[in-house]
Amino acid sequence: MKKQYCSICGQAMLEEFGNNAQPVNDGICCNNCNYTVVIPARIRLANRLKNNVKD
Repeated sequence: MKKQYCSICGQAMLEEFGNNAQPVNDGICCNNCNYTVVIPARIRLANRLKNNVKD
């Protein structure tokens, strides 16, 4: 199997599949970046979208 690298931190990934790095970038990321960068970015984005929705 070809070694994969995280598109956020650049480290070699130990995970077999990686994680979707969107909305940070269009690549794949390691579990650590997923938990510390990607998920918080998704929550911020969802909160901004929620606050802009007019009921």
